[in-house]
Amino acid sequence: MHPISRLLILHKDNPQPENAGRELTGWLKARHVDSALLSAGADAITMRAEAAASDAVLVLGGDGTMVGVARRLAGIRTPLAGMNFGRVGFLASLPAEGWEKPLADMLLGRWELERHLTLRWRILRREGDSLIPRNEGVAINDVVTAHGVVARAVSLSLTIDDVHFSTLRCDGVIVSTPLGSTAYTASAGGPLTMPSMNAQLVTPICPFAGGFPPIALPAASRIRLEACRQGDQVLLSVDGQENLPLDFGDVLEIQGVPDQLYMLVSDTSWYLRRLIDRGIVTSGPGRRENL
Repeated sequence: MHPISRLLILHKDNPQPENAGRELTGWLKARHVDSALLSAGADAITMRAEAAASDAVLVLGGDGTMVGVARRLAGIRTPLAGMNFGRVGFLASLPAEGWEKPLADMLLGRWELERHLTLRWRILRREGDSLIPRNEGVAINDVVTAHGVVARAVSLSLTIDDVHFSTLRCDGVIVSTPLGSTAYTASAGGPLTMPSMNAQLVTPICPFAGGFPPIALPAASRIRLEACRQGDQVLLSVDGQENLPLDFGDVLEIQGVPDQLYMLVSDTSWYLRRLIDRGIVTSGPGRRENL
C-alpha cells in the first residue's frame, strides 16, 4: 500500500468515537495529512464521493458500523480500516487507545491491502411466467432467509447453478462470504473460511427435512432460494441490518462478486490471530504456542 495523504474518518454516532474523530483530525493535520470527518450515518452519495477522493477510510465504531460502511462503499476501491469502539471488534485493526504508532505505520504505507468478496442479492417476484426484480443490494457478511415468526420452520427450495439441490423444512438458510464466516454461519455450524478466498458458504439452520452439510461454492455460482410453502412467514435479513419479507413464490438470487471490498490490515495473519484473541477458537489442553 502506498503512503496516505488524505484520510476519510467515519465515526459512529456516540460521544466516544465522535470525540476520537476530532482528536484524530488534529493529529493528522500536525503530520500534514488531509482529512475529512463524517458520521457513519451520512448519506451514501456524500460518503462515496468523500471516499473516492481519499486514499483510505478509517471507521470508528464496532463491527456493525464497519459492515454498514462497507455496504455503502462496496465497489469503491478506497480501502477501509477500523478503530474498535465495539465489543468484539473482529474487523478492526486499530485499538481505541494506543493507536498512534500503528496509525503512523498505516499512513506510511506499511500496511497490506486485502481484497474481499461481497454478495450481490436480489428478490425476484413471479408475474405470470416471468421473474421481475423487486429489490436488490449488497451483503458484506451474510444473507439469511429465515422464519419471520419465533419457533416456526419454513420451507425453502434451493437451486444452485440451475440444479435443484434441496427442498428444506428448516429454521432458515445462511449464505455468507468468507469474511462473514465468523458470524451467524459459525454459530450454525458452518466452516470458518479464510477471508481471501472467493467462495460462497451455504449453511442450513436446524433442518428438519432436506438438510445437507454446509457447502462452499465458487463466487460465480448462482444461488436461488424460493419460499415454496404458502402461509410461511419468511424474512430476508441482510447483514442483520436490513430486513425484507419474502413472499410465497418469491425467489432470492445470490451471487458472489470478488474484489468489491478493500481493507487495510497491519498483519497478514490477522484472521487466524483474531479467531484466537476474540475467543472464537479456543485452545485445548497442552502447550499453546506463541502466535
